[in-house]
Amino acid sequence: MRVWISVLVLLSALAGRQVTAEVVKDLYVAEVPVASQDREERQLAIGTALREVLVRVTGRSLALTVTPIEEALLQPTRYVQRYRYVKRQEDAEKGQFLWVRFDEKAVNKLLRDNQLPVWGKTRPVTLVWLVIDNRRERVLISNDKIVEARHIIEAQSRLRGLPLRFPLYDLADRATLGVTDVWGNFEDTILQASSRYHTEAVLVGRVYMSYGNSWSGRWTLYSEGRRQDWESRGETLEVAIMPGVGQAADILAQRYAQSMDTFSSGRVLVQIEGVNSLQAYNRTVQYLNSLGMVSKVQPKRVSDSSVLFELTSRRGRDAVSQAIALGHTLIAQAATPMDKAVPQNKTAVMADLTYRLVP
Repeated sequence: MRVWISVLVLLSALAGRQVTAEVVKDLYVAEVPVASQDREERQLAIGTALREVLVRVTGRSLALTVTPIEEALLQPTRYVQRYRYVKRQEDAEKGQFLWVRFDEKAVNKLLRDNQLPVWGKTRPVTLVWLVIDNRRERVLISNDKIVEARHIIEAQSRLRGLPLRFPLYDLADRATLGVTDVWGNFEDTILQASSRYHTEAVLVGRVYMSYGNSWSGRWTLYSEGRRQDWESRGETLEVAIMPGVGQAADILAQRYAQSMDTFSSGRVLVQIEGVNSLQAYNRTVQYLNSLGMVSKVQPKRVSDSSVLFELTSRRGRDAVSQAIALGHTLIAQAATPMDKAVPQNKTAVMADLTYRLVP
């Protein structure tokens, strides 16, 4: 393997990039309904659009409560890259919309200057098991059910930049999971049925109409072996569902997005086991290059079945670790020295992160 190290270095520079996690598009774009093209109304609409973008980019609704952010919202046009008025046939009753694209660099600078996180475009996918009880029946929202509840939750997921999936609820799902299992939030059964979808998180929602015709919801998020529960209430179904997506986005953003004051050194040593062929090496380099926060991938030492890479990332070790956890290409391993037998003129190297390549 050492014989072709020079070839590998050349190939790593030429290797293409592959996407291994969900990439959220248009993070810095928002549309706001408007009644006219009046300047004053446009100013208000741009402020509303900027609020939406700031929450989506940070992943946190509390970002708007920071004093410098509140002050920036008084002059939202400073962050606008371009805007235009559009009409949507599917929203004809709302009339026209103001479409606004904000300057990514300016928005990110505003956030980082105030120690707020910038959640990248690559985000964890969440599987949603949602049951709606309208006092007449209980309905599980599956991938082929086009109902009001699904429209609401998908609209909220777009607003928050949280990729969602609904289950197929086909014969395979029905064999292991029933509507009553979701309604009872039977954890083991739900997680077993969810395993086929290979998502990073599972959101369970049970939303029901009370006898006063208001709505209530109970929510649970399963992610990285942890469980978090919360409730919601509202006079309408939409108001009861919104906190389900919103709270899930807040939790996942807190887990995956990092603020500038938590960034560590830009040099991260990553040891990858199971790299025992040219094909495996190319695949590994392509994967590491695909990580959004990694700007450079350089092999530092090669053995018969593993490679030590030096990654350049201004977001540091934790950000690289979290990004890799989103995919299914590398499995975390216990850290060990790179070489069991180290030449006299070299010292053993302990990697910052150690993984095994999934065959």
